[in-house]
Amino acid sequence: MSDILEVEAIVSSKGQVTLPAAMRARLGITPGSHIHFELRGNELVIKPEPPMSAYYGMLKDYELGDTEPGKEPDREFE
Repeated sequence: MSDILEVEAIVSSKGQVTLPAAMRARLGITPGSHIHFELRGNELVIKPEPPMSAYYGMLKDYELGDTEPGKEPDREFE
């Protein structure tokens, strides 16, 4: 099975392009998704930005030490 999906689209007068449904589905792009554009020579690469939930738990196997800041002593006010 090939991993390449080729589709043509037309750029509007405002510079807009509709991402084809098959590509949106394959990449999990939904309304409100953030995407990243990268220019590599003469190629435009479009990548979905993962949602913040994708990062949940990624540091669980690392010993980060005490990440809780110490409590500041109470101050006296006049």
